[in-house]
Amino acid sequence: MRLRHALGLTVAAAIAALGLPAPATAATADTATTLHVNKFGPQCSDAGPGTYARPFCTVTAAAAVVEPGQTVRVWQAGDTGEIRIARSGTPEKPITFVGGSADTAPFTRQPVVGSPSAMNSFTLANVHDVTIRGFRTLAQQGVQVIGSSRVVVDQNRFERAGTRQVSLRVAGSDHVTVSRNSFDHSSGLVLDGGSDVLVTANDFNRTTDAGLTATGVADLAVTNNTFALNCFGGVNLLGASPRAVVKNNISVDGNEKSIQADRPYCWDIAPKAQISVSAEAAPTATVDYNVVRPKSGTGAYAWGGSVYPSPTAFAAATGQGAHDLDLDIEYSTTTHDRPFNKLTVAAAGAIDSGDPNAPGIGTDLFGQPVLDHPDVANAGAGTRDRGAHELSGMDGATHLIVTGENVPTATGPAPFTVTARVGSLNTWGTAPSASVVDFGDGSEPVTTTGTVQHTYAAQGVYTVTASAVDTLGGRAEGAASEVRVNPNFPASADLAVTYAGGPYTYRFTVSASSPWNPRNGTVDFGDGTREDVPSRNGSLVHTYATAGRYRAEFTARDESGRDQVVTRWVQVGVDPLTVLKPGERVQILGKSGSSTGDLQNGGAHYGEGVWAPFTPVGATGRQFAAGTVASVALGTTANGVAHNLAATYDGRVFIADRRMSDGSWSSWAEVTSPAGAGPLPGVPTQIAAAVIGNKLHVLALIDSRVHQATGDWSTGTWSGWGDITSAAGLADVGQIAAAATGNSLHIVGLATDGKVYIADGDYDRGTWSSGEVTALLGQNPEGYRISQVTAAAIGSKLHVIVGANTNLFQATADYAAGTWAGWVDLSSANGPTSHVTKLASAATGNKLHVFVFALGVIRSATGDYDRGAWSGWGQVSAASNAPDLSDVAVAAS
Repeated sequence: MRLRHALGLTVAAAIAALGLPAPATAATADTATTLHVNKFGPQCSDAGPGTYARPFCTVTAAAAVVEPGQTVRVWQAGDTGEIRIARSGTPEKPITFVGGSADTAPFTRQPVVGSPSAMNSFTLANVHDVTIRGFRTLAQQGVQVIGSSRVVVDQNRFERAGTRQVSLRVAGSDHVTVSRNSFDHSSGLVLDGGSDVLVTANDFNRTTDAGLTATGVADLAVTNNTFALNCFGGVNLLGASPRAVVKNNISVDGNEKSIQADRPYCWDIAPKAQISVSAEAAPTATVDYNVVRPKSGTGAYAWGGSVYPSPTAFAAATGQGAHDLDLDIEYSTTTHDRPFNKLTVAAAGAIDSGDPNAPGIGTDLFGQPVLDHPDVANAGAGTRDRGAHELSGMDGATHLIVTGENVPTATGPAPFTVTARVGSLNTWGTAPSASVVDFGDGSEPVTTTGTVQHTYAAQGVYTVTASAVDTLGGRAEGAASEVRVNPNFPASADLAVTYAGGPYTYRFTVSASSPWNPRNGTVDFGDGTREDVPSRNGSLVHTYATAGRYRAEFTARDESGRDQVVTRWVQVGVDPLTVLKPGERVQILGKSGSSTGDLQNGGAHYGEGVWAPFTPVGATGRQFAAGTVASVALGTTANGVAHNLAATYDGRVFIADRRMSDGSWSSWAEVTSPAGAGPLPGVPTQIAAAVIGNKLHVLALIDSRVHQATGDWSTGTWSGWGDITSAAGLADVGQIAAAATGNSLHIVGLATDGKVYIADGDYDRGTWSSGEVTALLGQNPEGYRISQVTAAAIGSKLHVIVGANTNLFQATADYAAGTWAGWVDLSSANGPTSHVTKLASAATGNKLHVFVFALGVIRSATGDYDRGAWSGWGQVSAASNAPDLSDVAVAAS
């Protein structure tokens, strides 16, 4: 049998000089010898080329092109099913697949391959010179090695998934090494046929069957493994398995000192021997230097058909196991990331007592070399411990702290420099040597005696791993820390102030954006008080003591030390009647989007610079139920009365008036009653309104035709409804808007084909005329289909505003000059909008106010024609504490 003592791991010169074994997680630089896989890489592509900057997304894609001598470095695998390895290396140039090995990082940080729904993770069939190292697998049958040779399966973690019957299977293969793997609460290792298989330094912990089952494997070596609480024993050799060697293992069950459970994961807990060797294999087998402790009432060994209760009885009867021990092993307290059976000094018999000449790879499960414990007398010719764990003075995990340059946390913009500080605790008094730090970005690992700096060139989230090593080669448990490198963008902050229900109570909502890690910010409320708030996003509610106008200020802080400051003026204690004072005032009627379907009234006074909070319409005597309103309209006549109109789903139209002089409301009346304009010929899908003097023109859109009725507030009378579609020459339209210049009524209609029409009713001449705006001016500059329309008049000019895609366009008709001005893209002046479901507009003086309604939120922008400038979009909903609305109408008053 060929005895192997190493896996052929390459040791970098700098590390070798320190006496450190090379970490298996060492990520090589972007050279031709390394292909990278990272499904989270911003430019990952299975078309390659497989550099760190442009990695493959899946291991499968890299496996299809890998060449002898190359390493496939897997950061995150995008594979959800089986990964088939069909390419081979050579003895001098093996192919290696590397994830994150356990000597520098906990097993739980290894990349996952094979989801629980997958049958296999890796399948290696008829290949040679391939290594699989450093992966977690959740697949039903884990890794399969079939008909292959010179294969290494090293430092992987096999976890239970579903009804798995085998975690790792090697069939008909030779020169296979299974080393330093964790079989944790999973199934075990199955070997079928083949020859020259080395199983060493593995931890089989609570498997649902035997830890290792081998059938007909020649020259099998099972050395320095730990078998603990496995359902069907530790080692089970079946059939003809000549020249098997079973040495330096710990195979125990029911450890009293470790307070082990009753093993509910075992479907059959019938007594099983810890080491079983068939009659065919026994004559040439060698069993020695093991620790064997069976469950009470269970045989320790089954040898050639005979069962022996203890090592003493076994040695006396067979001559085997002369150095085997019966110990109740007490394991150390373990962490979540390393739930393995590590020795303590209390297990003195298992320490420094193994056979130094047993086949192996020279390190334990976590890459530690053989170490001589200073407090335990050597029991044999060497100092190797039994089992998968070599005890060292490196106690606990590596201490790793990663900070940014001049900032306390590892978050900042690219390029970003970090400092890694590494330390450890050594209970043997052995001097520290150095630590291996892998910065997780494809660069070479660095050795350091305490502190090392590294600069990340590109944005991304990186995992820094470190393993502290003493002068004897003892390793502390690996540690990991995350670095977040963000794009390098300017920091910004925002502050929104909304009415919070009380007379002087407001909500202050903050947000900030920075490539640096945020710190708490501060809101100064402008009344002498301030309060801290998370500066990434958060909110505070503040109540002012008295009414007034306050300057609120939000200061956002990040770790860079550069503050972002934003201010907002807060008008506290606004009397709702303020918006009714003469001047630049606008009224809004909204239909609530809530289940109650209530009507809401709001208003603004642009001269005073205030909004009144939205409140339910205060008119009494409502003759329609909540939730039955289909459309709303609003118009203000010259006598200072705002007329609020609501059309219901049953084809009726109602009106409630609000006097602007005192804010009082009239009772609801029905426009479509016999005492009003009379019933409509159908159910309107939309209503609109426009005012000429004291006459209110109400328009109802029914089956693409426009019907009109006029209420004269000078005489207190209504005209009947008239179908003006034919008289005005309007095409069939699906949406309307209305406005007036002088004594002319203008109806703007949007047809279903996206064309805009206009009909002008001249009440001085008693005539109607019409035309197509889009035929005159074009569809719009961008060619988008028009979906919304509104109109408002300033003097003799009619402004038509349309919504198309996320843009707003305006065309203006000057009826005094008889000319049109073509489409102007308002989005270029005040920014684009999106998801707009309703447009509305009104004019005060020489200012045009445009309102957009999107996703329940109202925003407005103002075009000042005296100054020739537009404002940006302001949120009406935030300023007026607007509820969730589904329709709005506006009118200057």
